[in-house]
Amino acid sequence: MRKTLILIQENQFSDTQVALLEKIIRNHYRHHVSRERLLLIWNRIPAGQAFTNYQDSRSSLVTMECPPGFPQNQRIAVLKAIEKDWLKISGQHPDELMLALVEEDLFADVFQGTQKRLSLRGRIAFVAKVIRTVIHAQFKRIPIIVNPNL
Repeated sequence: MRKTLILIQENQFSDTQVALLEKIIRNHYRHHVSRERLLLIWNRIPAGQAFTNYQDSRSSLVTMECPPGFPQNQRIAVLKAIEKDWLKISGQHPDELMLALVEEDLFADVFQGTQKRLSLRGRIAFVAKVIRTVIHAQFKRIPIIVNPNL
C-alpha cells in the first residue's frame, strides 16, 4: 500500500471539496503511477498555526509515495494532471499548491520524521489518534482527516 500525506488549513475546503480532491488524487495516481492501494491522510492545520508571507496560510501540500526509479516524465505527467484538477476544485492560485511525488525510501523518512520528533508518550498518543481517525473514517466512508495537534 502506498501513502499520501496532504496538509491543508482549517476551514480551507468544504467536506465536498475534500472528497473531490481525494477522488482526483486517487484517479490520477491509479492512471499514472500504480493501481496499488493508496492511503491518503489529510492533516488539517488549525487556524493561526501556519503562515505564508506573514499571513495565515492558504497553501496546501500534497506528498505522494512512488516506487523506486519512477520515470521522471510520468512523475511530471501525474503532478500536472493533479495540479490542473486540484486548482479547478479548490480555487487556489498555483503558488498555493505544492505537489511532490517521492520515491518510497525518501517518503519513509518524511513519514517517520514526525514520529521521531515525539517522545514515546507522544508517539503512542499520535498513533492512537490516527488509528481512531482511520477507523472512524472507514466506518463513515469519509476521508481520513487528522488534526496533528495532540
